[in-house]
Amino acid sequence: MWGERTGHRTLIATMGFDERHVLPALRLMPYDRLVVVGGRDTFRSAGFRRLKDLEPSLRSVVVRPFDLLDSLGTVRRTIVDSARAGPVRLSVSGGTKILANAAILAAFLEGIETWYCETTPIRLPVLAGVRLGEPFPASERAIMQLVRRPVAVERLVARALAGGMSRRTALAAVRSLASKGLVTLDVRAGRSFARPSDRAALFRSHLAAAPGKA
Repeated sequence: MWGERTGHRTLIATMGFDERHVLPALRLMPYDRLVVVGGRDTFRSAGFRRLKDLEPSLRSVVVRPFDLLDSLGTVRRTIVDSARAGPVRLSVSGGTKILANAAILAAFLEGIETWYCETTPIRLPVLAGVRLGEPFPASERAIMQLVRRPVAVERLVARALAGGMSRRTALAAVRSLASKGLVTLDVRAGRSFARPSDRAALFRSHLAAAPGKA
């Protein structure tokens, strides 16, 4: 069921070149608006033209289907935009494995239903109550909120000290975030600088600093 809100129910479907991977979701799940996510070549394919003939008002969203981070960010933004109008469901039966995996992660982050639809629809499990930021200690969450643009590590540590964190804890958090790929460290003219990595924006909202002492 879609829940209490029924206006502008959006179905987001990933697609490769064959519309037959999308059609079961259209038959099995009620929707008011269809959004198809795929690569540029998807929207040039005969399969997409046939789907467009069936659903002339569908919206197309272009991703780089072999780029996990691009696909994740684009699908997540599409979910958020669509959710403003009403409930959203996701079908991941079409497209590359990378695109499907990115779409599943985006759905997990935004807490929406995700389905694999072939002959019989399969609802993919949702880990209720699990937050992406839980594995990160409070110190790393706090540092993550401070690294919005390139900043000298000493200045970053000073800002953390002003917030009540110890120098040792702040430096350890910076190094840990770098090892996890969320912060990139560079050396310029003998000084160390930290900057957010490409994936940082996807995680930042889930790493809000926890209350209490870091």
